Order: sequence, then C-alpha cells, then structure tokens
Amino acid sequence: MGFIIYNISHAVQKGEGMPADQTITRRSISAAKQNQVQPSVYEFPIKGGVIKRKLVRPTPKISFKIARPLVEWALRAFIRLEIKDRENLPAEGAFIAVFNHLNLIDPPLHIISILPRDSIIMAKEELFFYWPMPLFRILMDIAEAYPVRRRGTPEERKQAIKYAKEVLAKGLVFGIYPEGTRSKLGCLKEAYTGCALIAVDTGVPLIPVSIRGTEKLKGMGWLSRPTVTITFGKPFTLPPIQGRPTEEKLRGLTEFIMSKLAGVLPPEYRGRYQPC
Repeated sequence: MGFIIYNISHAVQKGEGMPADQTITRRSISAAKQNQVQPSVYEFPIKGGVIKRKLVRPTPKISFKIARPLVEWALRAFIRLEIKDRENLPAEGAFIAVFNHLNLIDPPLHIISILPRDSIIMAKEELFFYWPMPLFRILMDIAEAYPVRRRGTPEERKQAIKYAKEVLAKGLVFGIYPEGTRSKLGCLKEAYTGCALIAVDTGVPLIPVSIRGTEKLKGMGWLSRPTVTITFGKPFTLPPIQGRPTEEKLRGLTEFIMSKLAGVLPPEYRGRYQPC
C-alpha cells in the first residue's frame, strides 16, 4: 500500500493526471480505517467499580507471556500438578469447559491446563477486587476473565451470558463454574442453570474438566505440596429440547451437565450428582 501511495504522489508532483476512479489518497485510506468496526466494550459492575472488557485473545498478550511461566512456577512450588486425559481437549473450535470449584487458585490452574488454547472464564466478582488479594485481580485482567455477580440484576446476568456467546462465536474456549462458588465440603454443590442456557443458545459442545486436591491448600496444607489432579472428560452435547428453554428444562439439562462432570470425579467429590 505504501508503494502505491508513493507512486501516485510522485505522478501528481510531475503533473501526470490520473482518472478520478483510480485516485487513491491518504484521506480515503484514513476514512476507511475510521469506518472499520471497533470491538465492543463490555462493562461488568462489581462492588466498588466496573470491569471493562474487549474480546481479545489472552495468549498473544505480552503480559500473558510474562505471567504464565511465573505463575506456573509459583504454583508448582506448592503443588504437584497432574493433568490427565488432555487428549480429550479439542484442538480447535468453540466449546464450553465445565469446572468444579474447590479453591481460589482453581482458575489459574484451569487456564494453564487448557493451554495452548485460548480460554476466557467467567468468575465470581470477588476475584476482581484489589483488596485483600490484588494478585488475583491482576491475574484475572491478564487472562481476560470477566466477573459475574451471584446476586446481580437480570440485566447483569444477560450481559454476562451475551459476552459468553461472543467468546464462543470467536471460536474460543469459554470456561464456567456452574456451582457459582467454591465447595467448602469438597463435593459438587447444586449448580445454577446459566451454563445450560449458554449451551442451548449456542449449540456448542461441552467438556467436563474436574479438579481435585486444591481443597487441601489451606493453613499448613500449603507446606505439604499435595497432588492436584485435573482431568478432562470426553466432549458431549446436550440432548435436544422441544420448544423454548423453560426453567424446568434448563434445570434438567443442568443435572445432565453436572452428571457428566461427576463422571470425571471420584465418588467422594460427586455430592448428590451421579455419573451418566
């Protein structure tokens, strides 16, 4: 393009006329750039502020390239990380990664386990507070994660779901914790229906990704270097439903999703869900 502009400019300076329909000016190029569609900026309210996100892939970011080895090194200093059946992870295409949740460090571990695929996760708003743990907020920003409030307004929930659909439309991995919070007992809690709604609306496959061992990381447990195991189940799709997705239908689909997640967890971690 620079070569074309130079030749046109050179011809004009020499007085060589050109047909109007072949004239390319810097002004027209600048106008074309201005008319390019800019990515939408999403605003997610949290207590005491707002998190703004444009949909960008995290892995090409310089901050991600710097933080990734540092975070992984720091985590491996406290745990023995074991990743099983990663071959079940699709190499390309959009899908929903369904996680169980035991500890605050689960999101970084899940993101690391999915690499080199880009994943963007929806996480609770507490991880985005600068106080009392600013490190988590920094890591969430680097990873392009976004917050959701468990007791948010219907508009806030719609915004969170809309963003998830955009993530999937871009062919990325969308990560979600259907339980909405950590399980203090270590077993699966009753899940919310948001994951099922996103899966129904997008039609993308899901993959259960279990984690166990991080529940031991409290108090002196940080000094014991427990084994943390992340296991990838086989991708699956939801059974078809007739008509609109009512709350009752979404509840049934959520049971199905959580049963798939229970299938990659030992019995003591399954709670009331049974593998299907």
